Amino acid sequence: MGNFATIDEVKANFNKVALVPVVLGVMKQVPPVHFVVYDRSGKSVVIEPLDKTLKIYDNPLGVVTNAPTFDWHMTNLRNYVNLTVDNVPPIDLGGIKLAQFGQGSGLRGLPGDFTPPSRFVRAVAFSQSALPSDTAAQAVLQVFHILNNFDIPYGAVRDLEGGRIHAESTTWTSASDLKNLRWYFRTYGDQSIHSVDVAKSLAAAQGKIRFIKMDAQQPIIDVSTEF
Repeated sequence: MGNFATIDEVKANFNKVALVPVVLGVMKQVPPVHFVVYDRSGKSVVIEPLDKTLKIYDNPLGVVTNAPTFDWHMTNLRNYVNLTVDNVPPIDLGGIKLAQFGQGSGLRGLPGDFTPPSRFVRAVAFSQSALPSDTAAQAVLQVFHILNNFDIPYGAVRDLEGGRIHAESTTWTSASDLKNLRWYFRTYGDQSIHSVDVAKSLAAAQGKIRFIKMDAQQPIIDVSTEF
């Protein structure tokens, strides 16, 4: 972000970067990171460390998850070419009419678990089917509604280590407005959407490293008598 303004510049220089493996204390390992980069035009690439080199892919769908490699995910999408946002019409089998149960029959079979391959397919399905927004504010709300589909409730994903349960959860969720240079986030403890005006924050920081507190507790508002 500090060196390149466009995806074309990134593609011309990505292999000149030395990526140093750093053990993350919480994970006690070098994170198997996958980098996704966007510019203000909407172009995107995915950069992955493979066999001690950096591999770059064009990312026309703008989606990435963290395992396995990006090219594998793009191939796996072919398993879901039957999915559609349109409800499936009834069929006739020997004079017996079989109709779908309720809404959403076109997306029946969309994987719903929290594995990276399933999340990749869902992210493509929801982002590609999203209708255009009239304003940036509408787009932000739509993005967070899409991201609701990837929110891990505490306890839904867990491991047993040393006799203790280690449960995962979605600590925070974020979205970026590349045109207006705003960053939005919400946390597990506060589902309210908070925004950061990047230009304003940089000006206020006056060249120093600053920290914005993300942790908060969402209030539960009693509207029982607000008739």
